[in-house]
Amino acid sequence: MKEDTDNLQFDNLKPVLNEKPTYWRLTIPTSEAAQTEELVLSMQGVIVNKDLPPMLTNRPNEQHQPFIRQSVQLTGFNCKEFQTCINTLQQLHQTFSRQMPEGNMEPLTLGQFRHFDTVEFATHYFTSRRDDPNGTEMPFDQSTDPNGVLARLASNKKYFHGEDNKVLYYILKHANNESLPRFFEVDPAQFRVGDIVEVQITVAAVPIKNNKFKMISQLRCLALLDGTFTDVSILYQN
Repeated sequence: MKEDTDNLQFDNLKPVLNEKPTYWRLTIPTSEAAQTEELVLSMQGVIVNKDLPPMLTNRPNEQHQPFIRQSVQLTGFNCKEFQTCINTLQQLHQTFSRQMPEGNMEPLTLGQFRHFDTVEFATHYFTSRRDDPNGTEMPFDQSTDPNGVLARLASNKKYFHGEDNKVLYYILKHANNESLPRFFEVDPAQFRVGDIVEVQITVAAVPIKNNKFKMISQLRCLALLDGTFTDVSILYQN
């Protein structure tokens, strides 16, 4: 279930401890009695930095395999709605903090673009077999790994690319003279710094060193809403 950050009912959130791999996640009630599902949040902003597919470089070192990820960093400049999103993330961080001994939760940190707050959302390309020994391996999309760089890296069987590592990419546009725009799948190579986008994310508290936990915002979906300003800027540069 997707929730807008300004409509989120915090009293309905239920933290759940996942055993394998170990992490805390947040669930919300569904329309079915006594049923819950993982919280998915929707946020909008402007891209100020990104590291998105396709992966075209030479094979990364296997030592870097656990850290390779697709990520996007957003700001809202002075937009009140974006500040509401940041406030929501801070409240979710506090919800996680209440599930563990005081001081065991790493502080939530924000980035900066000039003097504006930014938030980064990321998803790793691989999951460790040690953390999830029974996870189902999935092939990489052609748009993500056109040269097989990531697929060859996965051949060591220490890590795998699964459902939890997948990010969906869309663009909002008109089709066939329809009055209302719709979302269509898009190649992630189309995204540019300066694009106005919407992300869908999940949040989790994952273990780090010294028995501490850190909240991460995992990118699940990235949708291009408006690339007009970026396109105009490119035209002027040329």
